[in-house]
Amino acid sequence: MLLYSDTNDFLDNCFIPPPNPSVLDDILKKLQKKRVLIPRSEHSARATSALARGQTSNCRQDGSQVEDQPFPLALKGFAHRASEGRLTRSLSSVDKLWAKLETLAKDIRQCMEKAGLRENGLRLSLVPDAGSVGESGMDDSASDNSVEGGQRSGERANSPASVGLSVPVALRLDEVNTSQNKERLVRAMRESMDGDISRNFIYGISIEDDRVSLWYSTRKTTIKATSFSYVNRPDLLIRVFVSLFSADREALGYEPHITRLTDGSYLYELDGISPKAPILKSSHRLRSKSAQKQPQSFFFKTTHLISKGHTYIWNAVEVTSKNNLKPKHKDQEIVLKDTWVDADSATEFELQRSLFQDIDSLKQSDWESLPILKCIPRDREGFARLRSYLKDDSYKSLFLRYDERMCYTGRPGKSLPSEHVWEPVSNQVEPDTLAEDVEHNERNRRSSQRKPREEWPTQNPPTLSSKKRCFFVFPELCTRVSDLPTLGDAMEVLNQAYFALLIMFCAGWVHRDISDGNVLAIKVNRKWSVRLSDLEFAKKCSPTLATSSNVTIGTPHFMAYEIKASLLLWVSMTKSDPNDITYWDDDDSDTIPFKPVVHTFFHDLESLWWLILWLITSRIGCDASKIAARDLFQSSSTHSESRRKVLIQGINRNVVLSLHDDVKPIAARLDPLRIQLYLDYNRNSPEMRLEPKNYAPACAIPLIFFQNIGKSRDVWASLPLQRPGLGFRERPQPSAGGAETPVVSPSTEPSGLGSTKRKSPHNLPSEYNYGDSNEDQPGPPKRRRLHHRGAELRRAA
Repeated sequence: MLLYSDTNDFLDNCFIPPPNPSVLDDILKKLQKKRVLIPRSEHSARATSALARGQTSNCRQDGSQVEDQPFPLALKGFAHRASEGRLTRSLSSVDKLWAKLETLAKDIRQCMEKAGLRENGLRLSLVPDAGSVGESGMDDSASDNSVEGGQRSGERANSPASVGLSVPVALRLDEVNTSQNKERLVRAMRESMDGDISRNFIYGISIEDDRVSLWYSTRKTTIKATSFSYVNRPDLLIRVFVSLFSADREALGYEPHITRLTDGSYLYELDGISPKAPILKSSHRLRSKSAQKQPQSFFFKTTHLISKGHTYIWNAVEVTSKNNLKPKHKDQEIVLKDTWVDADSATEFELQRSLFQDIDSLKQSDWESLPILKCIPRDREGFARLRSYLKDDSYKSLFLRYDERMCYTGRPGKSLPSEHVWEPVSNQVEPDTLAEDVEHNERNRRSSQRKPREEWPTQNPPTLSSKKRCFFVFPELCTRVSDLPTLGDAMEVLNQAYFALLIMFCAGWVHRDISDGNVLAIKVNRKWSVRLSDLEFAKKCSPTLATSSNVTIGTPHFMAYEIKASLLLWVSMTKSDPNDITYWDDDDSDTIPFKPVVHTFFHDLESLWWLILWLITSRIGCDASKIAARDLFQSSSTHSESRRKVLIQGINRNVVLSLHDDVKPIAARLDPLRIQLYLDYNRNSPEMRLEPKNYAPACAIPLIFFQNIGKSRDVWASLPLQRPGLGFRERPQPSAGGAETPVVSPSTEPSGLGSTKRKSPHNLPSEYNYGDSNEDQPGPPKRRRLHHRGAELRRAA
């Protein structure tokens, strides 16, 4: 997402804090004494005075305006605009302008040293022309962080990378094609971010003629400040350089708990947590004697990158210390998750603790009398199995648990109040990436009338949420449910996953992202056991949840229809036709006003239903069923008519006829669960959905389903599950000792997976190339946040 901000707001909220005013004044005086700052010429003074009085229209396409009061002094070599003719328009003139900029930076550093301000060694980096910039958004060292044998030839594994600090600068001598200049800068910032994951954000500078713009980019949002003139405001340029040249690595965007090593891997540091101690943010640890009693940190060296995007998933080994990278446990790998969450949101670590606390409280209550369980007879085997999970801490074995000895939560990132930012003038939706489509944005802005900032639309300002970075460790290496050897193994794991969901429901929680990537398994005593993972979006149900914002969360392949379409289905009791569905639409006076779709227990159960249907159509080696069901499992989050028909009328006849004969008994048993969900969607109003007792019938049906398909288990249990994409990944082979060694991330992201290079000798999990034409792949395996306005979705439907 590309956003704009006024320069003053940008400097106050997004940029590095300024040095002490007295120190900055001292530097300005030394620059004046050094004749870097000089009095303005008579011609220059008249020109700047005229501009200040508004006698020359100089409103910019990016909303900037002429500065009210020019600085009384000018920079030597920068007292005139580059386009005024003192520099020719040859390539050498760009070189001359860059040389002058480097000389200015050198002079500022020298004056900083004399003023007692320590200089950090940062250098300005000229962004090359577009033709010489690499097309890939990631260099080899970033995309391939695995090393054969532990290190690369000729490189020491025990030393941090000597990565110099730099800020990219894009130059242009005029303002004719500013979009090209900005596009080059954005590409350079993106490549720098992708090439080093230790960066939380990056700064950039673009200069067109005399106009200077500051940039701040994270992996999701780019904020560009309105430009200022280095002719009129050299003091601002000096202030920017002094801040950049004196900032520490963290202030320049580097994560202090990640160190990039010379072999291309990374060293992560996680904070130790006392067993009964509260989770403290690393930035808030006490600096007193009591802080010294905190458990020591844990260090992990990455070995293989499993997936990247909004979340990085690594295989890693624990090492002795930051200065001693000897593995603590030979050949023992763990899964390390590196993710960003909203600054005001609970982390997955905290959510897991909260969920387990609620389940522990549930165990102490008369949980067997809960209304949500009233349709499950107490004398049935399923109820006895539920008792066994809640008798002690056995329920914890159903979840993929974090190592509770350690975690890390960083400082919240920079943010701007929504009233201080605005979106570019464009009728098109801005890309939700690192400002990758600047040229498109600029083209739309050039077509609009130039007008000052005050005239730009301020209604519905974009919402900016500050992010914090979190690290978690998973001691167990698991595999996806679709990677299990046979369909029988997968169904047993999904049966266990149902009990994990049922326990969550009894404790008042919903998972909100049941998918192939989050239902994992591990082999225990030669049997596969479920590990339900990824509690990032898990929520405790409450009446306040019903008024939450209309945000669609989930994996599109397995998302419940109501969630995917953002349409609340409900049949009025006066309707005689059960297929006559009312869509909540505030534009229709004959229907009930629109309300957001709130994720409930129904939706988690429906996601489980879609996951089972996907397995029996697309993972058992039957091309006919795979093709017939292709339209049901699309990566798009938009409204799916075929998906709606399946929910209402049942599995399409063509799909049923195309099924492998051995899985048809499973498909037949799926229908009662679908019917129950459909009826419950229609007869439960939004208010009724807040009552747990109304979920009792739907919660009992999966138990009946798994019991009934067990009668035909001999028919389908031995069917092998097949992997997506020929050549995309190999079936796991037995490791030394004959044990299978599956490796999986607790969650994955769609962004960039297809281009990730690997040299891992280990078996990798299912990974999906988002946007790939291979119909076998279930789209983004990680849930996507999809923000939609209700009215827009209703019109699309």
